[in-house]
Amino acid sequence: MLTAQVLLEKNPSPTRDEIREALSSSICRCTGYVKIYEAVELAAARMRGEEADILEEAIYGRP
Repeated sequence: MLTAQVLLEKNPSPTRDEIREALSSSICRCTGYVKIYEAVELAAARMRGEEADILEEAIYGRP
């Protein structure tokens, strides 16, 4: 959480690759972390004052 906060303070519009790089030392690489990346993207949008919501496929997966 703190790593993501620092990233968003420095870069309010990070790309997925920038998020992945920032969190690379904090999370294990043995599985996918798409939901974590999506959560950081959502937080970034909300911190920029944009109306943003969690995508349905982020909750339920893709059909």
